[in-house]
Amino acid sequence: MKKIIILTAALFIGSVLMAYLYFSRLNTENNAKDLALQSATNNAALVFSFQNDKGFYDIIESQQLLQQAIGIDKVKLLLQFKKEIIENNKINSFIKNQQVYISVLPDSNKTLNFLFTVQIIKEKKISQLQELLKKKTIAIKNEKEVYSIKFNDSLSIFIGIQNSVITASTSLKLIHEAGVRLEENPFTAYIKENNQQNKNALARIYINFNQAPQLIKNIIAGNLSGELSIFNQQNSYATLNYNFSKERILFNGSTEIKDTNNYLKLFENIPAQNISITDILPDNTANYNVYAIDSYKAWQKKLEQWLTQINEINKSKAAIEQIKNEYRIDLTDVFSNYVKNQFISFQLSTTEKLGAISLSNGEKVKQLLLDVSTDYNEEIKIFKSAGILYNFFGEPFKKFTRPYYTITDNYLIVANNASTLQSFLNSYKNNRLLLQRPAYLDALNQISTTANVSYYINTKNSADIFRNNILLPYYKHLRADSGLKSFDTFFYQMSAEKNKFNTNILLNKHLKPEIPDSLSNR
Repeated sequence: MKKIIILTAALFIGSVLMAYLYFSRLNTENNAKDLALQSATNNAALVFSFQNDKGFYDIIESQQLLQQAIGIDKVKLLLQFKKEIIENNKINSFIKNQQVYISVLPDSNKTLNFLFTVQIIKEKKISQLQELLKKKTIAIKNEKEVYSIKFNDSLSIFIGIQNSVITASTSLKLIHEAGVRLEENPFTAYIKENNQQNKNALARIYINFNQAPQLIKNIIAGNLSGELSIFNQQNSYATLNYNFSKERILFNGSTEIKDTNNYLKLFENIPAQNISITDILPDNTANYNVYAIDSYKAWQKKLEQWLTQINEINKSKAAIEQIKNEYRIDLTDVFSNYVKNQFISFQLSTTEKLGAISLSNGEKVKQLLLDVSTDYNEEIKIFKSAGILYNFFGEPFKKFTRPYYTITDNYLIVANNASTLQSFLNSYKNNRLLLQRPAYLDALNQISTTANVSYYINTKNSADIFRNNILLPYYKHLRADSGLKSFDTFFYQMSAEKNKFNTNILLNKHLKPEIPDSLSNR
């Protein structure tokens, strides 16, 4: 009996030991595979990922729109990288079919730069690659395992090798920073998780909104204020698959909001809605943010929870109660009973900002708001109390402290200046609407008809806004024929699916139909 017990115990201990050794080895291999990803995600807001296959580079080389988007200089860099590394069969054999990461990172002197990161194939000897590189490159003094390849008189690239990871960039600074790997990097963990879910994608882009402020600061002329201030508190990530097309640049995938205090959390787990409030927008609209819900009464409870989380609920309730006592009107009842399912903030090409809320009965709301309003003229009123709309709709209306407003065709439209509202009414009454623009209609046809949150930019109408806010080199790229000038529309569209948002990113170029000679000569 004792022998059986001893034998059983030995087998059990042996099994546990074997399992431990197996999984320890497995974890070690997995950690080795993650080194390239850890380097790529350091300080990165954007990481483009694809498999190192020659066919992929050929496809990218044929994508004229993608080349326009990233700029001539960066295209030259990619093509030279392909020529010197990928088309060199001996060097490429060390990284063939490996996952390549291209990180977009802030560099010195208010510039952005690329960092290429790739893992050397496990079976290959690093010493052999080093010998190959020494034949093609110049060793950098006082730099361990960093080489330089001169592409031409004006372009060279640094290549670093560390722990079976190759990094390459025109910036030595980025090579150094990539060597400091953060083992507990949430962005790395997020990418690994989503790689398992999207194995069949040909190319992906990952977005780390936590690092977006550092990236944006190298592009804009001032601070992250106004609409850009949202990036200061965006603990969220996105993974998006690239859809190859010669007509447009389109990514689709998902956005995940990690921070429970993020305003966008209020739109999770809500069915996507058909968007109609954008139909009222003037034809000179530069950008808009639209939000859609299914029931305002249900959503208002989520808003109150959000105000509680950011420690503003007491202030909000006190303001609502003060209006109730002073003007004998309960605004909670007004908005709960008559707000429909959509609201929007938007900006005109003149930089003026407005907001709008869809109503079920505009005439009734107009009567109910009389006591809390003062007449500016027959159509335009102004609220007597401050902060009304923020207390009932949150972040998009924070800057409309005590706005002027008008109600027309079941929409409550607000602005900080009466003249802005008058301009809006003139466009609306004369049917000068964004919906009449072919480029806008063409872009709408490329994305979903339903959403919960959408960010839109009309590049033509935003020209003056860009000029006043973006540093000159990036503004030139935006307005260059070889750059982004011919792109007319940008969309970031989000539709809730449980605790994530299905996401579409569209950079669209409306191709005007050719007019037959027989018609053009008439």
